[in-house]
Amino acid sequence: MQDAIAIFISIAAGVWLVRTLWLQVAAPPCGKVDTPPGSDGFVPLDTLTRKQSGRP
Repeated sequence: MQDAIAIFISIAAGVWLVRTLWLQVAAPPCGKVDTPPGSDGFVPLDTLTRKQSGRP
């Protein structure tokens, strides 16, 4: 009985691990699509600290 429980838990953990890894591999990249080739995605600090109009 204990062997069956251990086998079930290990199979469930394996399925969960494969599912998690597959979702991460199949997920779209988080970078911008419109960045030019070769750019590293660096955002200057001035752009981040500049206040946008219409926002408090």
